[in-house]
Amino acid sequence: MSEQFNPLIAVIIPVYNEEKFITDTLDGLRRQRFDLYAHRELLGGFRTIVVNNNSTDRTAEIVNAYVAEHPDFRLELIDETEKGSGCAADTGARHAISTGAKIIARTDADSIPTPTWLGELVSGLLSGKRLVGGRVRARHDEGLTSVVFNGIGLLWHVGHALEWYKTRNNPPAEQRSFAVVGNNMAIDAEMYEQSGGFPRTSMEDVDDDSILQRRVREEVGSAGIGLQKKAVVHTSLRRLHAYGVRDFIAWYGDGDRSDKVVDVR
Repeated sequence: MSEQFNPLIAVIIPVYNEEKFITDTLDGLRRQRFDLYAHRELLGGFRTIVVNNNSTDRTAEIVNAYVAEHPDFRLELIDETEKGSGCAADTGARHAISTGAKIIARTDADSIPTPTWLGELVSGLLSGKRLVGGRVRARHDEGLTSVVFNGIGLLWHVGHALEWYKTRNNPPAEQRSFAVVGNNMAIDAEMYEQSGGFPRTSMEDVDDDSILQRRVREEVGSAGIGLQKKAVVHTSLRRLHAYGVRDFIAWYGDGDRSDKVVDVR
């Protein structure tokens, strides 16, 4: 595809004070093996949009330096001043769509995608799904905690089966199994706009990724949402370290977030 055209795929990364992690995430994206004919010629490859959500550290400086150091890597930094990862993600997604993107993928600035991550997500959408997610593993630099986290993660499969069983007879919009999480997901642009996209709310209030999944499920039912098991990202366990096991689990369940430092992202 000619350089005058933007790629039809955009990866968005909401960031707030991510100077410690952002370079690893960008390096992971640069290593994507995104070279199938459909990826390269039909979709024009991909570009990355980092959305700075009021960072007070060197995050923006690091991203701008990365742009200068890697001119072959399509990377853009934009700003969103309204606080909240949902706000930043929505701004990034709508900016991508307004500049030609047909597929929106998202990861987080403390997550490192494996080299086939984006290709696996895109394959799910090209097969007919409207929203897809993948697997989350702990980063390799988390020490023994990562081993425990990844081991416990195997139990999530049981949880998926139980959730499917409990909701299997519900209307399609209410059937559930796995959760699509914000650091590992992709959606087609038409469905993003049709569903309303990420909610522009604070992290104190809701999980923006779970709201997006619910919105898509209301449009196309659970059959329109797919799990790409080989789409893997390795993420930090900073929230686990900050909250402890019980409150970490509560954060992702129905626990009270009022006493949490929500900017632990």
